[in-house]
Amino acid sequence: MLTAVTTLADNSPPPVPKEVAAPKPEIIDATPSDVQPNENMKMVLRLSWKLIPGAVKYRVTFDGEEHSTYINGIELEVNNVNKVFHIEAINMSGKTIADELDVLRIEINPTAPKTTTEFEKMDYGPLYPVYSWVPTHGADFYQIQLFKDGELVREYEAFKRGKDDVYDYYDESPVNEGGNYYWRVRAMSDYGFAMSEWSEQSDGTSFRVSSPNRVCALGDSITHGGGAVSVPPSMTIYNWETYCDVPVKNLGKSGDTTDEIVDRFERDVLPFEPKVLIIMAGVNDFRGDISGWHSVTNYAMLVDKCSYYGITPVFITPTPVNERLIRRSKMIEIPPYDWQTHYQFLCDWIRRQPHHIDLTGEFEDNHGELRADLTSDGLHPDDEGKLIIGHAVAEWLKANETLWNN
Repeated sequence: MLTAVTTLADNSPPPVPKEVAAPKPEIIDATPSDVQPNENMKMVLRLSWKLIPGAVKYRVTFDGEEHSTYINGIELEVNNVNKVFHIEAINMSGKTIADELDVLRIEINPTAPKTTTEFEKMDYGPLYPVYSWVPTHGADFYQIQLFKDGELVREYEAFKRGKDDVYDYYDESPVNEGGNYYWRVRAMSDYGFAMSEWSEQSDGTSFRVSSPNRVCALGDSITHGGGAVSVPPSMTIYNWETYCDVPVKNLGKSGDTTDEIVDRFERDVLPFEPKVLIIMAGVNDFRGDISGWHSVTNYAMLVDKCSYYGITPVFITPTPVNERLIRRSKMIEIPPYDWQTHYQFLCDWIRRQPHHIDLTGEFEDNHGELRADLTSDGLHPDDEGKLIIGHAVAEWLKANETLWNN
């Protein structure tokens, strides 16, 4: 990797004051061979670096000018690529948590968006895919296409969110039919003209859907994945299934309440024929206006459905929230004053179930709120929190292997 404070004059990193010099990054120059760069010519430089746990954004300084991005990559329009750049990772508090980040890849005048999905690292293809990429400089919106067995089956458009570049798109429709899938994206202008070529198919943009899947996980965004505010579920670092060494099919859907989870049970669970269903839900109920009694009524409905279809349900206690951090984030609705009453009601019901995983001791602080060291926004556990869940699920599954592996 190229050290983040560097120049590209000879396409190699300068000496660094370390015992071991930074590895050389991959450098790709896509400038057409018949074009001769000059000092007055505008060029696009795309930098990519390793994602830093806990970073909600990155500060990129190029030739003295600061830029921000929410994903571990950026495209900049420059006059001269042979300038100094510096990359920092910033957390929710605005503090630098990693400095002088090494660059993995440098691209000059890239012709297509760089995708960031990591489907190749997932045990199973996602039920609700999230498509993500490094924003293309100057793009007004993006076209996204999903293919199944080589045929186009879905097409979407993703637009900017205010002044911020868009870098992901959450598919609201389940991918529950067997087959081989891949997706691609291209940048567009407001005039309807393509500003780039389509992104290339790769292992990271491809996944397979099949059944049966012996263990599935049903839930909301805590199951779906993502964390540190800005990192989507398409990147595995904030997905608890990543840390579970027993393969689990992810049936999570961000934003779901227990009502919505009950409603989609037959459509989203039955195609995969699980023997065990991990259920973690309720946080979107008690942080809103849904009573604990209503939530446990939905829990009971899930138990009945599992019993009818011969599935063993395993409930995980929902994670609490941290009201102080939610207020600081200014992005999430403040929970009601009595949210803890409803939260505890859900946890008490779960503890009475024959198959359950109680994680309250791992996630609650001394005030019964979500531990501040496990979350950036007060709602979603980050990587360490997801590791706790993943390890706990793996431990339970190994101890109860006869329920799913026979």
